[in-house]
Amino acid sequence: MAKAKKITAALTAALLCTASLTSCSDTSYVMTVGDSKINAGIYIYNELTEMSYQMTMMYYQKGIKKDYFDQKVDGKAFDEYLSDYALTATKEYAAVVDKFNELGLTLSDEDIKSINNSISSTWDSQGEFYESEGISKESVKLALKGSKMREELFDYYYAEGGEEAVSDDEMVKYLDDNYLRYKSISFAKTKASTDSSSSATDSSTDSADAANEEAKAKRDEFLEKAQGVSFDDFDSIIDEYNDYVASKKAKDSSSAADSDSSASDSSTASDDTSSVAESDTSSTASDDTSSVSDSTAESSSASDSDSSTDSSSSEPDPYANEKMMNYGAMDDSQKDTTNGKILKEVSGMSTDVATAYEDDNAYYILIKGDIKGRDTEYAKDKHEDLLKEMKSDEFQKKLTSWVEKLDIKVNNKAIKRYTPKVVYDKQTKYYSKNN
Repeated sequence: MAKAKKITAALTAALLCTASLTSCSDTSYVMTVGDSKINAGIYIYNELTEMSYQMTMMYYQKGIKKDYFDQKVDGKAFDEYLSDYALTATKEYAAVVDKFNELGLTLSDEDIKSINNSISSTWDSQGEFYESEGISKESVKLALKGSKMREELFDYYYAEGGEEAVSDDEMVKYLDDNYLRYKSISFAKTKASTDSSSSATDSSTDSADAANEEAKAKRDEFLEKAQGVSFDDFDSIIDEYNDYVASKKAKDSSSAADSDSSASDSSTASDDTSSVAESDTSSTASDDTSSVSDSTAESSSASDSDSSTDSSSSEPDPYANEKMMNYGAMDDSQKDTTNGKILKEVSGMSTDVATAYEDDNAYYILIKGDIKGRDTEYAKDKHEDLLKEMKSDEFQKKLTSWVEKLDIKVNNKAIKRYTPKVVYDKQTKYYSKNN
């Protein structure tokens, strides 16, 4: 009898141990919030989304195409950054859902329909990939619903009629205190080409110096024309500049065609010395060699402008040539960039005075406009964007406080299983197999 009791006790202990191990090794959830479990798929989705974004930024900003995990983001090793980001984002997801329900808010039928359509489209194209990462369709749906809930909570506090709504006067004051309004023309600098030893040759340096002197002279020529011209009327200088660029481009194309024709003629009629002479004349009759690249830069600036022309309207956009930039919100590292330094120059300028500026990339003409001449209209046109700029940090503090109030217990076994490197390796394996 005693022996039977011992066997029964041993079996019971073994079963309890097995049950305990099963519970502790369950990695289908990444954390608990009270009695609720948060799917691990939401954590992996956050990790994967941020990983893709950061790798894209590494490529466009630094040309990095591999060795991502040797890089740092915000002073942290890439894998550490991603783990921290995904954990924080998942906690915030839980806090958003909790606060959304606490306030009795609901997503509209239109919101739900939009989310379902997005899920359907995503799953048709990438469902197999997500499943290979351990992300279910339901997890993606929950993540997207969480994002929409976050937007609704922001509006609950700060949009028109909200608990802490931002008035039109507050928004205009924000613009006046932080934004710069300006127009610019740039003349790109030419860099000396290098030889196989990566050092600039003397002839290349001389050529670059000559081109830059010419670019600077052309900039000064336009600057002289801009003296006494107001910010509004500076558009006429930009129009003249664009005409100059177009003319230069046409001239260069014509010269290149003449040169090609001359080379062809000389190969078939070596005694035709006039062809050589004409070719030499065309190649030396150069103007501002930087103007073609400038044209691209200026076109980009126009497309990046905060204003866009309505294609259905015949009215020209009065703000097509100007930029509105939030200089006040820039931190020190942003102010130390090329664009940040230009804005610093603009911030110290008087309005309606065309001013010369230069950096390693180009020679510029800058002119500053009066922000108050446009603040009310801009605040109306860009209301939602400005609202986010003004209140995102404040809303983030609210969100952080909501997280701190929750009873969150992290499932560390899931965190250790779904590391950024594991997620990345699965992605690489999937695309290698399917490509």
